[in-house]
Amino acid sequence: MKDWPIFPPGYEARLCLDDAFESAVAAAEAGAEDGLLLWQDRADRFNAAVLLRPLDPLDAALGLSQVGLLALLDALAGLAPAETPITLGWPDRLLVNDATAGGLRLAHGALVEKHGMQDVPDWLVLGFTLQLAPFGEADAPGLELEYTSLHEEGCGEVTAKLLVEAVAHHLLAWLNRWQETGFEPVRRAAEAFQAVREAKLEPNGDLWLHDGTARRLRVLRAALRQPSWVLPEAISA
Repeated sequence: MKDWPIFPPGYEARLCLDDAFESAVAAAEAGAEDGLLLWQDRADRFNAAVLLRPLDPLDAALGLSQVGLLALLDALAGLAPAETPITLGWPDRLLVNDATAGGLRLAHGALVEKHGMQDVPDWLVLGFTLQLAPFGEADAPGLELEYTSLHEEGCGEVTAKLLVEAVAHHLLAWLNRWQETGFEPVRRAAEAFQAVREAKLEPNGDLWLHDGTARRLRVLRAALRQPSWVLPEAISA
């Protein structure tokens, strides 16, 4: 393929026609190996997924959600104009100018025993999505406030090919950092980029949020059961 992205060692990158996240989940269930990276070369939406074979119990492995979000944030920050305001919405959203531009999806397999550790996910898939092209005119009130695209935010030169290469590099860097120094650097970075400044992350990724009258604890494991975001379908290109 012309202009095939350059991926670090350890990835097996493939193009796919269908949704990359769903395709990666199917591949995981069929026994695919750690490091499989699937992506779609679309002009309107960046859609990629990475299959991992964790060695940590589920609660620790779910910290990979924040690792993935930081990789997505760093990838976009390196490609977008320097003044682009990029933040995170716990537990799985990426915001540009305080509007959702995409985010992360996570799925995992059965909990098994690995290397003497109990309740370890047999596999875990991280899915990455960013809207590239405008959604077009829509009837949904507030669509332009709740959602945005990279084109609308002055990042029209950012393509799926550029993003998949950048995400792969930044994901590997954050994975290495997490494995070498633990979750704390991930926690600090994820907290620093929260769109809600009152948000405070616990060492396990749970969130304390002050709503003006009380502090509420939101549990990462429960929050990741379903994505907190779903991008609307584009009405016109």
